[in-house]
Amino acid sequence: MKLYIKTALRASLLFIFLILLQPISAKDYKHQLKSKSDYNMFAGAPITSKYGGISAIKIVYDIKSQKLFYVNANSCKYHHVFCRRHLGFYGTLGYFNRVNYSENKKRRYVLANINYIPDSDIYNLEFSPIEITDKERVKLIYNKVSESSYFGDKLHLLLNSNNVKSLIDRGGVDVPVITPDRIYKNLVYQPVSHGKTVGKLIYISNLKEQIDSIKPHHIVVLNETPMFLPRVAGVIVNQFQTPLSHLSILGSNRKIPICAYKHALTDSVIEANNNRYINFTVTENGFNIKESKSTNVSVTKQKPITVRYDLSVKEIKPVSELNRRSYKYAGNKASNFAILKRISNRIGFRTPESAFVIPFYHYNQHITNSGIKPYIDKLLKECDTIPAKKLRKQLKKIRKLIRKSDIDTFLLHAVEKTIVKSGRYRRMRFRSSTNAEDADGFSGAGLYSSKTGIVGDKKKSIAKAIKSVWASLWSYQAFAEREYFNIDHRTVYMGILVHRSFPKEHVNGVAITKNIYRSGSFGFVVNAQIGNNNVVKPDSGVVCDQFVCYPDNGDNIYSTRRAIDIITVSNLNNSQLTMSTGEIQYLANVLNLIKWYYGRNIYPNRDFMNLGLDIEFKLDGKSRSLYIKQIRLYND
Repeated sequence: MKLYIKTALRASLLFIFLILLQPISAKDYKHQLKSKSDYNMFAGAPITSKYGGISAIKIVYDIKSQKLFYVNANSCKYHHVFCRRHLGFYGTLGYFNRVNYSENKKRRYVLANINYIPDSDIYNLEFSPIEITDKERVKLIYNKVSESSYFGDKLHLLLNSNNVKSLIDRGGVDVPVITPDRIYKNLVYQPVSHGKTVGKLIYISNLKEQIDSIKPHHIVVLNETPMFLPRVAGVIVNQFQTPLSHLSILGSNRKIPICAYKHALTDSVIEANNNRYINFTVTENGFNIKESKSTNVSVTKQKPITVRYDLSVKEIKPVSELNRRSYKYAGNKASNFAILKRISNRIGFRTPESAFVIPFYHYNQHITNSGIKPYIDKLLKECDTIPAKKLRKQLKKIRKLIRKSDIDTFLLHAVEKTIVKSGRYRRMRFRSSTNAEDADGFSGAGLYSSKTGIVGDKKKSIAKAIKSVWASLWSYQAFAEREYFNIDHRTVYMGILVHRSFPKEHVNGVAITKNIYRSGSFGFVVNAQIGNNNVVKPDSGVVCDQFVCYPDNGDNIYSTRRAIDIITVSNLNNSQLTMSTGEIQYLANVLNLIKWYYGRNIYPNRDFMNLGLDIEFKLDGKSRSLYIKQIRLYND
């Protein structure tokens, strides 16, 4: 016992000694901010990078001394660091978080951030999404900040979380507020993919007409969000992107700098460097353009990606008979769907009903028996030497031949019989499932087509749906992307995942099972929209829900908070989230369980916290049941 006491005493003294060794300086904090220069001295990048181009400082209110501290973000990155260094807190980080974001009687500090939004010239008071407090405390902190700063009427309370928003909704918090969608709407800069490069800056006013003029060393300025881009060195686009838009996926896959900048077409710096070689850098806080002394830009070729295939499996198979190795004959989408189906039986969420797969064998039979294969072989021999215009023409001819050729009647009857036998649904979704998509290192998102087919319907026939999906293997954008990643086209085959369609879903969305705005931290990023309005490819001017949610079925600070960190909300839903707090919490819990399964069984050697899975979901039916529709690795 004496030995234990001595050891504990020594450890405590050592801990206090180390704390005392920390640099203690008035530069770490101020009690007042008298000018913008005071703010600038303390400002740094926010810990969470959900908005681009903003700065932040931390504030700590000591309940015991009733003093407010403006914290230097450059010397004290985290609240608990400041409290250890200056306010005598010696407990664990876990205890600090549990107590000081709650209504616990032992609470000592109120913690928040002040963010400056230069695009709107406003300051917002932001509480953590895990903050559980009351309206009196919110008003107290707002008033303390207002009284001790130069912010004046530029200071607003940010309604960034469901917890803080509920206080306002109930009334009694009479302070100026600002909603996340207003901030998002007024932003002019968004980093899409960080990085730096050298290339020649060019404007592209009409991508369809100018696409053949784009070269691999070009940094392109675009006036629209493209569905496809040939090989480029970098991108500046004038429209904001969602995390899983084509440009976002393209940037993360190709590892090139991309940013969205609303003034891209009128910015004088960009215009002055038109047709010049530049150094182009994209960071969280902005992009930089500087004329390059060198015009010799090297373009390295990607390492070859090998894909495997198996043409021996002929049977139309229900997904219950597939496993993770079935990708060789059914494609990655179908194989991943089979894993989802298996997980759903344990957890309780739904996957689309009446699901089965048409294996590669039938696509190969179609192009072989219809005499299409020689055209494909000829194209692959010439593709390295023929102009892009001729390449597109030949690809179009192949697609047309695939769609026009008669489908095997035995296959068609077998598919229709399987649909009827599988359940009550007759309106089915036919989805591409190749061995060159949804893979580690190659997402292939948006490259291939999905089509609806209805049993007995001539306009939306089953035959048309199948052949249209097969034909999409040879779209120009799919071919070019496979070329970029050095994938052998001769080894790529198209299977089809079939399941019932969702013509009238309440909500559709995508989720990433990692916090892409704060590396190494909890949180799942979700984009959602009402009905079947596209989340990944929204119409011009349409904004979807974007938020970070947290599971409560784990041992962490979020487990009792039902926290939602709102980035922006749908402008098609009266500026309200498309899902209820309960629906979002259930989604977060399901995402967490799916991630645990994949972390243990599929990717056991990956860092679990940063394991990102790209998951598509829907809320459907009168009960708004949660359906998980698709899963693939998030390649970042």
